[in-house]
Amino acid sequence: MNKEVHQLVEIAEIAMQANDYAHAEKKYIDAIYLLDNPESEDYQKVINKLAKCYSAQENFAGAKECLEKLLFYAKKNKDLEREAAYLHALAVNTRSMEEYDLASLMCEEEITFRLTHFPDDYCGLARSYHEAAILALLQRNPMKGKINLDKAKQYADKSGDDDCQANILRGIGDYHFTLNELERAHDSYQGSHALYMKIKNEEAAAELLARMQRVKNEEHQNRT
Repeated sequence: MNKEVHQLVEIAEIAMQANDYAHAEKKYIDAIYLLDNPESEDYQKVINKLAKCYSAQENFAGAKECLEKLLFYAKKNKDLEREAAYLHALAVNTRSMEEYDLASLMCEEEITFRLTHFPDDYCGLARSYHEAAILALLQRNPMKGKINLDKAKQYADKSGDDDCQANILRGIGDYHFTLNELERAHDSYQGSHALYMKIKNEEAAAELLARMQRVKNEEHQNRT
């Protein structure tokens, strides 16, 4: 990455931190124009950053275009890890576009891909099944959601990774909260909070406290 491109990316990242996404987008596009080689590592890194910038602006169509380009080159280069990552990112992005049926198919494709190529990547599989569970809920299929959520938890537990387990427990809490199963939601949030505290992720832990308070508020409303 030459000096001029590096400076543009730095300016874009500062703008991202300041939530000035339009300015960041412009600088990323300027950097991509200067790189002008889609097969280069630097070009693809900046495209990935641009995808995140588009997502932050809820320009999911723009993010999709970037991610599809990245997936194409991952397949071309036979980079299986990146292919898995971009399959997941595309499924999440498609959910954000509210195309739930398509997102569900993409999620199933990702799970099959991971089971074939990365059966021991338990955190990756946990994230994939968690996404499948979210989509099942959005498709008004809570039974399928529960099956996928149970699989997500099994893989998260198998990973022994505290951050992975905390993320999945938070997702399980959200699932129960959506179904108004408030006691179960609180227990899951509490478990997630404890793990985030253990790994000193104070921002995530604070978010979980807010979720637990939301449960208490809901319980209070149900009693009145």
